[in-house]
Amino acid sequence: MDFTARLESDPSLGRPQKLFFLLFALLFLIAPFYYQPNFGGEGLYIPHNSALWIVASWIIASASFQIYRHGEIILPRYWLGMALLPIGAFVTGLIAENNNPTEWSVRISVITGGYLFFLSLFQFRLTPKQIDRSLYLLMTFGLLAALYAVVQVFTGGIDARWMVISKEHLPVGPFQQVNIQSSFMATSLTLCFYLISRPTLGTMNWIVRFALLLTIITTSYILLLSGSRVGLLGALAALALLFAGRWRLLLFRKQFVSLAIIAMLTGGALGSSGLHKTVDKLDRLTGADMSGDIRWSIYQASWELFTEEPLTGHGIGSFQHVFQEKRVEYQENGHVNLESSPRFSHPHNELFFWLVEGGLIGILGIIAAAVVTFIQLWRSGWQRGSAYAALLLPITFHSQVELPFYISTLPWILLIYLLFLTHQHEKKVHSTEKLSELAQKLIPAVFSIIALCSSYVLTNAQVANAGLVKYYSGGQQQPQLLKDGLNSWYFQNHASYLILRRQMFLGIQQKEPKLIHDFISWAERAIQLIPAQTYYVDLAHAYNALGDRAARDGVLNAGLRIYPKDPSLLKAREFFRLKNQKISSGALTPRALQPASPPQSGQSQHN
Repeated sequence: MDFTARLESDPSLGRPQKLFFLLFALLFLIAPFYYQPNFGGEGLYIPHNSALWIVASWIIASASFQIYRHGEIILPRYWLGMALLPIGAFVTGLIAENNNPTEWSVRISVITGGYLFFLSLFQFRLTPKQIDRSLYLLMTFGLLAALYAVVQVFTGGIDARWMVISKEHLPVGPFQQVNIQSSFMATSLTLCFYLISRPTLGTMNWIVRFALLLTIITTSYILLLSGSRVGLLGALAALALLFAGRWRLLLFRKQFVSLAIIAMLTGGALGSSGLHKTVDKLDRLTGADMSGDIRWSIYQASWELFTEEPLTGHGIGSFQHVFQEKRVEYQENGHVNLESSPRFSHPHNELFFWLVEGGLIGILGIIAAAVVTFIQLWRSGWQRGSAYAALLLPITFHSQVELPFYISTLPWILLIYLLFLTHQHEKKVHSTEKLSELAQKLIPAVFSIIALCSSYVLTNAQVANAGLVKYYSGGQQQPQLLKDGLNSWYFQNHASYLILRRQMFLGIQQKEPKLIHDFISWAERAIQLIPAQTYYVDLAHAYNALGDRAARDGVLNAGLRIYPKDPSLLKAREFFRLKNQKISSGALTPRALQPASPPQSGQSQHN
């Protein structure tokens, strides 16, 4: 593209800026499209999340070299206010009880990594024109993600070895989730109109301008076709805010703006078949007592959980356990719209999530970061501040109705970059001369080691992830495929479950009670952290094999109180009911040895 050639010939583009654009292109044009077969879910179960953090860690390391090279660190005006976000999360983990150590370490790593990524972007000393060109790279990613989804809509996907397959021909994009794809389309569409209002567009040739119009038409098409209310509402609000703040600048390019609006309406018209889905969902949202949308029950239950532990919360990683207990109370009181729901790992609202797990202390960091960002937007003036707010709006709005940051890392990384865009004004340069020479040299050395270790751990995590997929797809007959999972800090719990489950059923076959007891000991602890349906079913089989029918029925009843309409639990109850009370353990073996189901979580598809 023309702007790529201009980057190469730009005399103001030094080595640090060239390195930045190389890494930035890897981050947004290569890493998001990394794919290997997986079962979906959250976190590192989505392969591209590992790739994104590997690149982000090297951006942080590269920035640390810039600090050493210049003997200076560049900080935004409100760097300390933004720092309260990771500090608050860390303090919450220290104060709150009943933390899940793995979940806490993951959460701290992601939040701290995000803040370091935020500070790192300032160290490359980008000019406003260079920042604009980075936004054109983001626009290019928006176009590629939209075309990716178009392929899914028309073909379902080309090759399952390297592309996300959508059997229902839904535009899930590289994110593997319709609503995240839709919110990103809303952000990309808003970004296109922001770029039209920028003077940099005047320096671009017809190829870049055509790409911009193509991005508008494809993102509009996918946005409407997806039927996502959160994406559509986010786009409408963001565009309204952008036009309200920058209409004078947009009037300077009346003809091009007219073409852009025609492109947007054309794309929307082509994807209008998905609009009825959005209308139906909005009807449920605004229906009588708002009972048509399950989120209202989730929010009510989450609020009650917060009021039980308002100061420090229930502990980082505790949501799954405490919420499933609370839903029993809700279901028994007539909130039947939760009965058919899956296991929830998140309340589909980021503020409620932190209120439940961290209480008021946990949310202070989020509030501080939001306040200083709002102040920065205000100080930027209406024209500029409204544009930045519009770019931030779709992702921020999405975080209050779902869990985009936990499914895909990209919304988090993108949000951080847009925050950098917002806070780039009023930067201050601080000398590092007060540090000893050794301390100055340690800065790049430490972050390089962290980047190397992160790359190693995250790469091995995807090797472990691939092993889990092969284990499931191979009928769970090759336990050696779980070796990498057992050695992975992230997948260790899942791999341990599969190994112990297999050993438990071997114990039933070979009449070795110790193997059964080993599984029971593990499962009774695991179910306190993650009350998964499969744990209840397998635990019931284990108790039944030992002849403890009271414990077996107790476990099944406990599971059915939480998930009264879960097929696996209902099938297990019916299976045990049909068997004679004196049936031997061996007779249970054929049923019990059915493969375990892949991991499931409470991801909503109702936006």
